[in-house]
Amino acid sequence: MRIARSVRVGLLLVCFASSSCLAATRHYYIAAEDVTWNYAPSGHNLLNGNPVPQPWSRKLEWDKSRFIEYTDDTFTTPKRQPEWLGILGPIIRAEVGDEIVIDFLNRGHRGHDLHPHGLRYDKSNEGALYLPIAKGAFVAPGARYTYHWFANQSSGPGPGQPSSIVWWYHAHVEPGVEINAGLLGPIIVTAKGKAKPDGSPKDVDREFVASFMIFNELGAKPDGQFYAINGFIFGNLPGLTMKQGDKVRWYLLGMGNEIDLHTPHWHGETVTDGRRNTDVIELLPGSMTTVDMLADNPGTWMFHCHVQDHMEAGMMAVYTVYAPPERACPLAFTAGDFWKHPENFTLAVKNTSPKPIAGPRLTSGMFLAPQDLRRPFNSE
Repeated sequence: MRIARSVRVGLLLVCFASSSCLAATRHYYIAAEDVTWNYAPSGHNLLNGNPVPQPWSRKLEWDKSRFIEYTDDTFTTPKRQPEWLGILGPIIRAEVGDEIVIDFLNRGHRGHDLHPHGLRYDKSNEGALYLPIAKGAFVAPGARYTYHWFANQSSGPGPGQPSSIVWWYHAHVEPGVEINAGLLGPIIVTAKGKAKPDGSPKDVDREFVASFMIFNELGAKPDGQFYAINGFIFGNLPGLTMKQGDKVRWYLLGMGNEIDLHTPHWHGETVTDGRRNTDVIELLPGSMTTVDMLADNPGTWMFHCHVQDHMEAGMMAVYTVYAPPERACPLAFTAGDFWKHPENFTLAVKNTSPKPIAGPRLTSGMFLAPQDLRRPFNSE
């Protein structure tokens, strides 16, 4: 009996060690920085081609703060992010069982911290300022702090949910002020065994994060209320493009106050949350929802909040489902200048095949600004 018991304990230890070895430590280098943000860089309502209407057009650029990711602890080289993330901080990823380490640098002019939803942490890694005050609750301007978070089983998808789900992270010294300033971003946790090496889910082709929030720049005055998706208004959110046939995962986030009751709606497609098919999702401040879409209907489609006055105030964007080319094109666009000198633009193309090309034939689309380019620059 003693021998059998020892064997069983040994097996349990081996199994535990094996599962622990499969977990990863994911390291992020994130700074809080003061920036200038433009809610509509094109200056136009890109859904109808008209200038951004008043009162929002009176001032589109405002002082904000953002979470910026860097490649290492020198905080010198920003890490490239998807353009559709907009004002949001970088995506922090984990597979269930992983540890997340955040090297945080406060480059802002006031104290900040970093607080996660959905992850496991102790008091020194909570990142929220209230009594009793713990380490990590307040990071002074110019100071650093390292947070350690853990994605346990409760951080990942539950029964009936997709293979990955989304959580918020945000500053929590003065959360109302800091969140409104732009210090917020997404955490995506993938189920154990269903993640690629980078932590993203294996069973989807594309992912998008969309946050719905009214930013208040002048208190409650209409001139300073920006009804934004990822910090953009009136169709200026770029990059929501997908190939026909893609399985697309949408991570939807709500934040704000009592007027931030949002209903994201897709034209042209439906989504599923694992329980129902729909084309409208309900969001409350601080809420988080994950849905899947089969992008099978080619076209450029509206994506907007369905609350009427939110639509009128510019909480609208578009997404594009493009049909893949019938055959591979050997030409690639390598450079172009369309905006500095519209009367004399240039376009450079390259033959990527070993064979000569007798002559190219180009088709063109009409768009008002770089944010309005609604399909990939080069065919995939």
